[in-house]
Amino acid sequence: MQRVSSQLTIVLRIVIPTVWLTTILSIVILLSWAVRGKAGLLANPFIWVGLLLILGSGFALIKLLLWRFYRVDLDKQYVYVSNYFKTYRYPYSEIEAVSDSKTLPGRVFLITLKSKGSFGKNIYFLAAQTLWQDFLKENPGLIQMKNEK
Repeated sequence: MQRVSSQLTIVLRIVIPTVWLTTILSIVILLSWAVRGKAGLLANPFIWVGLLLILGSGFALIKLLLWRFYRVDLDKQYVYVSNYFKTYRYPYSEIEAVSDSKTLPGRVFLITLKSKGSFGKNIYFLAAQTLWQDFLKENPGLIQMKNEK
């Protein structure tokens, strides 16, 4: 089994969301503690709406951009997909297509499954370019790339 996804994937899926949530919640707690009884900071509805917008936009950004990347490992029989908590394997017969991204070609790839899997039908991964190219060279013809340009 050979890892083909970038080590940056764990930073995008685990580290950045954890640091962001910890920072925002710490700021909210410290602000409410520092001005308790002085300014009624959290009694102001504009402050609440602002905090909810910050939290909501952050969660949306994390969900739509960062959590869509999975760790992908490959061998000659299976594709292993992990969200760092659970790992599922899919045989190559279950893969409909592997395509390159339009936004970051050669870096972001999309694995489309024939039927919905545990992580959905579309699996995005951020490829470590050297590991990806090495796997393709070592296993020619195993993965047929579909170019969507």
